[in-house]
Amino acid sequence: MKNILLATTAIVAFAGAAFAEGHTGVSFAGDASLGYNDDISDGFFWDSKIMTGFAAELDNGLTASASFDINIANDDDADTVDFDDYTLSLTSETGGLYYGVTAFAAESLWQSAGDMAGDSFSEADNDIVLRGELTFGSVTAAVSTAIEDHAGTEADDDATQLSVAAVADLGTFTVGFAYQEKSGLFGGAAAVAGDYNMDEVMGVFASTAVAGFDVTLAYAEETNSKQSSVGLEVGYTMGDITLGAYYVSEDGNVADESYGVSVGYASGPIAVAAYFNTDLNSDEFAVQGSYDMGNGLVLTAGSIDGDSITDNDFATFIVADYDLGGGASVMASFADANNVGTKTSGDIDTFGGYELKHGTTVELSFAF
Repeated sequence: MKNILLATTAIVAFAGAAFAEGHTGVSFAGDASLGYNDDISDGFFWDSKIMTGFAAELDNGLTASASFDINIANDDDADTVDFDDYTLSLTSETGGLYYGVTAFAAESLWQSAGDMAGDSFSEADNDIVLRGELTFGSVTAAVSTAIEDHAGTEADDDATQLSVAAVADLGTFTVGFAYQEKSGLFGGAAAVAGDYNMDEVMGVFASTAVAGFDVTLAYAEETNSKQSSVGLEVGYTMGDITLGAYYVSEDGNVADESYGVSVGYASGPIAVAAYFNTDLNSDEFAVQGSYDMGNGLVLTAGSIDGDSITDNDFATFIVADYDLGGGASVMASFADANNVGTKTSGDIDTFGGYELKHGTTVELSFAF
């Protein structure tokens, strides 16, 4: 704990010195939206975000920076103000030290081969993380620890779950490994159901390109549950068409296997994509197409469906997105949720990048 506090204090001290003596840059950006949806209370919703960034160059080649977002939103009569994505860093050409809302070491460098049940590395989601990275030649290594501060008491502000990872570029091959230790309870029982995994996990992977094929082979194991996965993923691009497929052999308390295929086509104003996968006894299929009219208007339609009754990604939808210029746009959409979970959730996350609400929506957005 003392080492972590010293490292964090060092970042703050360097940042202060840099802003006092070095070249300082301050940036502000933001976005805002106002919309109407016929399926929410009172119909209207709005949100706004301010993104701030500070950076300064020190005389010794280091760069100190800080950033955070301010989110202000009203959705279904619920007003919220949140400070998100706070990160403080001290970086150079060969490494960096990061503190705040940032990725764990294993999360940042691990490369899976399909949807592997055994590679359940923790994923940071507004968690406070201290991570260090270093690149030496063709090898990049990282180490991190989560800082428990969610309970709001000083006793819980401690380091937990060491995570380490490394990736080496060997020319025709890229190899890597990742490991996270078993930890105690992080942020209360709610964290157990989220993206933080308290169990010990390890994995190794290798990837290469052969005759136009991108190939990745990976092995991962969660030691507490004895769940292990061996995955093979292949991608291939020929002209305007992109193909992908993966297969994972599972050994443990989940299904014996998972697999998936995908295809994408993009040429001129037309883009079409589709995928099918079966993971942990749950099938999912999606197809989506878009057409750029050339006058700022893009039309998109698609359908995502699967076995889950609670996942919020399943709906049939159509979107008209018109670029007004100067960072402004207007979007009209209709999404027909095809399960109960989608209808009661805030957003329908299409794999084309839209976050839609069930029903008819008209939304005006600005970027500054």
